[in-house]
Amino acid sequence: MREFFPLIFSLAAIAVAGLVEIMLMALINRPWWSRRWVRRVSWGLPLFGMVMVLVWGLGQYYAVSWLRLPAAGLAVLAFVLEAALMLSLPISGVIHFIHWLTDRIVKKRQTADPSITDNNRRAFLRIAAVGLPAASVSLGLTGLTHAFTEVAVFLKTIRFENLPVGLDGLRILHLSDSHLANYVTLDAIEEVLLKAESFQPDLIAVSGDIADDLTMLGDCLKLISQLKPRYGVYASLGNHEYYRGLRRVQRIFEASPVPLLVNHSLVVNVSGVDLRIAGIEDPRFVSAGDRAFFKQAIDIMLTEARTADFTLLLSHRPLALDYASEVGLDLVLAGHTHGGQIGFRRHSFFELFNPDTYLWGHYQKNDTHLYTSSGVGHWFPFRLGCPAEAPVLELTRG
Repeated sequence: MREFFPLIFSLAAIAVAGLVEIMLMALINRPWWSRRWVRRVSWGLPLFGMVMVLVWGLGQYYAVSWLRLPAAGLAVLAFVLEAALMLSLPISGVIHFIHWLTDRIVKKRQTADPSITDNNRRAFLRIAAVGLPAASVSLGLTGLTHAFTEVAVFLKTIRFENLPVGLDGLRILHLSDSHLANYVTLDAIEEVLLKAESFQPDLIAVSGDIADDLTMLGDCLKLISQLKPRYGVYASLGNHEYYRGLRRVQRIFEASPVPLLVNHSLVVNVSGVDLRIAGIEDPRFVSAGDRAFFKQAIDIMLTEARTADFTLLLSHRPLALDYASEVGLDLVLAGHTHGGQIGFRRHSFFELFNPDTYLWGHYQKNDTHLYTSSGVGHWFPFRLGCPAEAPVLELTRG
């Protein structure tokens, strides 16, 4: 039943967004609503989206990928267009009101003086009213298109003041949030690994939300392990592993060559240096108690862990940085946020409103470093200025 939750959510989201879009069009954009083709498009968009969700469901139930994948993409297209209109129609409604008010004022003045005209201003208002929804829809389509571009694989240097000499130059391929299912396939993961191979990573860290379709999880883990980094492949849990069924996920990992670290750690000797690789579980839901959760999870891991020269922590959520920095962990690798899926100059757009959420990129608190990946994939295919990524992080002394 869990695999149908995205379908139910999508059906509800498209229906609600469609209803809001129709109301905004009918109530505050009446000059447009009076046109038959506008009414047909307004009603047709949510109906089209809901039909695509049903087709998507049939494709998923009968395991027909050629039916499921296009239908899922078209359902998202319908929702993106609805969302774009929802954001722009209130503003265009205000412009329509100004246009109506201007017309009334001009007509009163024309009664007294027929030579008065205001054609330029009214033409500008008409263009502005049309331009906003058009621009919004254009951005929506751009974001949807960019979600299907290639994953960026690149080398990112992180400098540590007291990095053990044996770890200088260690390269870690960070994979997070691939969400294998409708929008990301095993072929896409293989392409990422082929690109990453040229950087010769020494270790691969996978920080959760690997597969929304668990039938792909085992093959994905085998595929990743085939890169054969000399210090191994390690993974931690994400919230979607819980959503899809934790016990089944654990069984798949047990049959794979990749260890799943749940409030647990392993120590690997790297050129005479003890490197502790740790992973913690995920709180599953966003709540006010998240920071307390990370304290408890990290404390459990530290209690059972042996001492080491350097600690790498895999945490699906970047908020683990706060407590990790208090107990002196060296590097945290996280994902979950997808960078907010809207970015500007390698930073999440949403950090403008909440800078302490560590949404995308490299951060440092005390002596602890964090890299939050924007993710290899997404469960909702929309990216604007925030490309999917799989960074190869090189540790250096600095």
